[in-house]
Formats: sequence, structure tokens, C-alpha cells
Amino acid sequence: RNLLVKNGLQEKLFAQVVTALTEQGLILKKGTIVDSTIISAPSSTKNKEKKRDPDAHQVRKGNTWHFGMKMHVATDEIIGIAMDVVYGPANEHDITRAREVIADDTRVVYGDAGYVGITQRDEFQDLSRADYMIARQPGCLKTMSQDSAEREMERFKASVRSKVEHVFKRVKLDMGYSKTRYRGIKKNAHRISTLLAVANLFCFDCWRRRSVA
Repeated sequence: RNLLVKNGLQEKLFAQVVTALTEQGLILKKGTIVDSTIISAPSSTKNKEKKRDPDAHQVRKGNTWHFGMKMHVATDEIIGIAMDVVYGPANEHDITRAREVIADDTRVVYGDAGYVGITQRDEFQDLSRADYMIARQPGCLKTMSQDSAEREMERFKASVRSKVEHVFKRVKLDMGYSKTRYRGIKKNAHRISTLLAVANLFCFDCWRRRSVA
């Protein structure tokens, strides 16, 4: 494991899987879905250093406090293949790492309400020609009637964004990585990158079988 981490082989494996799927025309990069999820870390101090993981941080989400790291992912809008990923502490805002996972040739960007104001950030000025399908704040939804055009548009955005949630589900639930295994973001990042590569192959296989059927 340490040799894999030292040489960055797991990240290279993830990149090779994405490249292979792209070269075969299996990833359509016209649209990109961005989102992030928290990977919890043990808060116990029962270790040699008597400290919590120094790379992990605490953040409040809703009424619950979480301690751990965060995975920022970008997927395509058609199949739900994870195209890029970056990692950081849990208290890092979603929008601050979004540009790192969005390709320069992206035409449409989908995101939840956490990405409101994304077009005002300096790093996104070079993507001024892209369309941004960002979800409205929950408070705004309450003012919309169920049969209005605005409400229907929000349903459409949610149906597209759901593909990135499938990636989180595979890694955290199906593959059991809802909690970190090691101390430090780098070691966990390498492990998760391997799981994402496997998840991409599984996702494509499911899509291929549905298409054939």
C-alpha cells in the first residue's frame, strides 16, 4: 500500500480508466455535474500521538457536526462516469474546489444549491460561455407552485444531478468507504481513487447492459 501511495499508482489507474472510456467515445463531456461528499474520520484520540487526524476538520451540515475529509467529484451528464476528483478537509466549501474538476471545454455545469454564485468567482470567468444549471435555494422552492415552469426546471436539474449521487453511493455504501481507513487525506485519497476507477467500470457496464436491452 505504501509503495502504491508513494508512486501515485492508484490515481494513475483512475486517470487511465477515464482516458480509456473517453477514447472510445463513452464519455460525453458536453455537460458536467459537480458535487462533494464528506468521508467521516475517527474523532478518537486513543493513539500514539493522543490526537485526532491532523488533516481532517470539523464542519456543520444542517444540524449535525461532521469530522473528516471531503471528496469533490465531477461526472458526465449522460452516464454518470466520474471524470475528475480532488480531496480536501471537510470544512472546505464545495464551491472553492469546483473549478479544479471542471474541464475547460465544458458547455453545461450542473450543481446543487451549494454552488450558487459560481459564475461570480474569478476562476470561472474563462468559462463564461458555459450554461450553469444550478439548483435554487430550498427557500425559493417553497414559493413555486407544483405545476409551474420554474418547478419543472428544478425537477429536471435534480434528475440530472442524481447521477453524481450514484457515484457516492457506490463508494460509500456498496464499497463500504463511508469512513476513512488511514490517517491523512493523501492515503485515503489514493484508496478512494482506486474505488472510483472500479465504480466507473461498473457504471459503464450497467449503462451498456441497459442500452443493449
